[in-house]
Formats: sequence, structure tokens, C-alpha cells
Amino acid sequence: MKILMIGPFPPAVNGVTVSNDFLYKWLISKGEKVSYINTETGLIASRQGDKISLSKIITFLSIYKHILKVLGKSVVYMAIGQTFWGLVKYSPFIVLCRLMGIPYILHIHGGYVCKAYEKMSASKKQLFKNLLQGSKTVIALSTGLSNDLKETFPKANVEVVENFYDPRLIGKSTERSKNEKTRFLFLSNLMLGKGILDFLDALRILKDKEILFEVAIAGGLEKGIHDTLQQKVNELGDSVHFFGLADFEKKKELLYWSDVFVLPTWYIMEGQPLSIIEAYVTGNVVVSTHQGGIADISGYDSFFKTEAQNVSALADSLVHVTKQLPELDNSLLVTAQAAQKRFNPENFLFKIETILKGSSKKI
Repeated sequence: MKILMIGPFPPAVNGVTVSNDFLYKWLISKGEKVSYINTETGLIASRQGDKISLSKIITFLSIYKHILKVLGKSVVYMAIGQTFWGLVKYSPFIVLCRLMGIPYILHIHGGYVCKAYEKMSASKKQLFKNLLQGSKTVIALSTGLSNDLKETFPKANVEVVENFYDPRLIGKSTERSKNEKTRFLFLSNLMLGKGILDFLDALRILKDKEILFEVAIAGGLEKGIHDTLQQKVNELGDSVHFFGLADFEKKKELLYWSDVFVLPTWYIMEGQPLSIIEAYVTGNVVVSTHQGGIADISGYDSFFKTEAQNVSALADSLVHVTKQLPELDNSLLVTAQAAQKRFNPENFLFKIETILKGSSKKI
């Protein structure tokens, strides 16, 4: 196949860039002829919507100079955004695909599309639906998100492809040593929407209750919250270890160091976080919300649901988990084994490859 991938790629680190990079490298290793256009803007922001900034316009105008890469391809795979502009900014590529009879696939890495669609004007809805339903396949991260898409866009061919973990995470025992202090981990972009400040406020409640803990925090920082975050970290004292953006080896080290992975996210674009899957397969307890597609991957005894944007409820969840830790050894092992099977990267790659081959145009 001659494949063109269009979407965000590294050096920015988030679920979409990691997924695209992993798929691209695997397709290359399989001998496929693959090229890509990187649409990453480098922006880390909690509140994204239908407003498009001047910087994004300039970025995409520069990206359109690569539009002729579409020509001669068997199939074009696009990791699109979840708002009106998140899809429409790909429309020049989509229009050229249609003119040339080249099938295109849209991969949606989140659960906000249908909610965004409900808020659009009639004219925007018409354009959005036309672009989306004209794709050969729309890929959703979970069954719940797939059902929402099918209900909103009945003519769309929707397939479910769940996220995956990096196989390099496996190979170390998930059995945990008993620590005097509970070890919490926040491993995600440090954004308001991901709940980082709520987490730090909840930890302050635990500190006031004289509950012993250690915390590791790692991730890229959202613009505008540095001073507030630093103040809250300082208030917690030596119990907090801040690492900034972690490379793979540091991430792996932290996942095996920690007992409890915490992600109290209310991020409107949330999908099926790779970080939760990574926490499962490395034997961590997970405390998170049901935002986006998380509910579809929460059915494990080592998952503890908390309420979004509720510091008191989050603190209660962390206290409860701390008390439960000694009794969770078997649940953690069972979850790790089940998650390693369910989210095996080979499953992800096989499903994507099947969709690409089933959609591709004979050249």
C-alpha cells in the first residue's frame, strides 16, 4: 500500500502523537510505503473548542503546502480533531482525496465529537457531517464512543480500535513491595483539564489528615499555570517529586515505583488515555473519572472512580485507596494480566492494518 498519514506527530508528547508515531514506525517495518504530514501545533491547553487561533491558522496554512502528497496514494489516514475546526482544517486534504477517488480514514482520539456537533449551527452541521460520513471508515476508541457516533452520524462506517501500551513496559514483575508511604503518580500533561491542581489540593487534605505519602509528577506543562502549580507543590514539601516531561525510561521507572496512578480528568477532549492503560499493565491502582471513553476501560477491581472537579471527593478516594492497598494484590495481578491481553499493541496494529487494507484503492 501507499499510505499517507496526516495528524500530530512527535516531538510533542500526547496520546495522539504517540499513537501516530507507533503506527507509522510499524507500517514502515512491514515494508509499506508510508509518508506523513505533521499537523502538531505544540499547544497544551485544557479549554479547546470551535475557536481557531491565528497561530493555528498560520500553522495549517504552512501545512497545506504539502497537500500534493495525497496524489498517488492507496489510502489517506487522518487523526482529526474533535470540533468543527478540528475536522474542517483537514478539508483541503479530504476534498483532494474525493477529487482523485482516494479513500480516507478518520481516526477520532476522544469522546467530544458528538457534543461539539450538537452545538454547531445548521450550516456547520451539514458540512461537518458531509466530511465525516464521506470517509471510508471512522475509527472510535471504544464501544461507547462508537455507539454515540453511529447514533449521530448514521451513514458513517464506524469501527472500534482500542488504545494500546508500549510493549517495552512489560518484562518486570508487577508485584509490589510494601511501602511505608503510599506512592501516588500523576503522569500526563500538566493541564487544568487533566485535574493536576485538583490532585495537589486533594493531597493537601491528606497531609492535613497526617496520611503519609510520596508523589511523583511528570508531564508537559500547560501555559499559564506554572506559578500556581509551583506554589501548591511547595506547600506539600518534600513529599512531591517533580520531573517535568519524562522520556520513556523515566516513565517506566515511575510506573513501577508508584502504587496508585491518579488522573482526575475533566478534559473535554478526553478519549481513552494511554496513561491509564500503562498504569494497568504495570500493576498500579487507578483513580480516575469517567470522562470521555474512560468508563469503557474502567471495569476492573483495581479501578476506583472519582468525581471530576471535586477536590473533597478525590481526597476521599485517595484515602479509601490507601486503606485498601494491602488487600489489592490479587486484583492488581488479575488486572495487569487482563489489560496486557486486551490492550496488546498487536491487536491495535492488526485492526488498523485490516482497516487500511480494506479501504485502500488499488494502484
